[in-house]
Amino acid sequence: MNAPLDLKLRKPEFLRWVQEREGRYELKGGIVTVQAGTTRGHAIICARFLSEILGQLDRNAWEACIADLGVEIGETVRYPDVLVESAGRDGRDLSTSEPALLVEVLSPSSVGTDMTEKPAEYAMLPTLKAYIVASQEEPIVWIWSRGQPQGGAVGEMPQQPLEIAGRDGIIEVPDLGLALSLSEIYRSIGTQ
Repeated sequence: MNAPLDLKLRKPEFLRWVQEREGRYELKGGIVTVQAGTTRGHAIICARFLSEILGQLDRNAWEACIADLGVEIGETVRYPDVLVESAGRDGRDLSTSEPALLVEVLSPSSVGTDMTEKPAEYAMLPTLKAYIVASQEEPIVWIWSRGQPQGGAVGEMPQQPLEIAGRDGIIEVPDLGLALSLSEIYRSIGTQ
């Protein structure tokens, strides 16, 4: 379960503070929240997303990483499960404000945040091409993409996500040259 700590910090203080801690934390409105641990299924899906992305990404143009690089949105700092940003960034950076793709794998304690708060926050990032939220129990994902047909004006992030369900589903992020297979990401997930 994600839980707020009795600790208020500004963004620069938080970024220094979090370097000295084990575990995962986020910052919103000056409030530090500790993030819950994950299940095996969650960890496997995150790893498979990263593997699929790295297998297709133009590695001269883009870099991908898991979980430990913060995303700055104003005074908020989030830690998505998978992040893609342009290549050539300083390896000492603790965070970015220019992600191209963000992926979150749902857990029971993160559903509300991942499906309501984060899409609105991430939509403010002009470099973001897509935000993907994935079930950890079955092959269902939701994608907010600036290239989606149900989006508003050209280049705007849509209010509602596109749902992709079933093992034959493909998550397309054309701006990054990605066509991610749900059958590969969810191999052996939800079959026990």
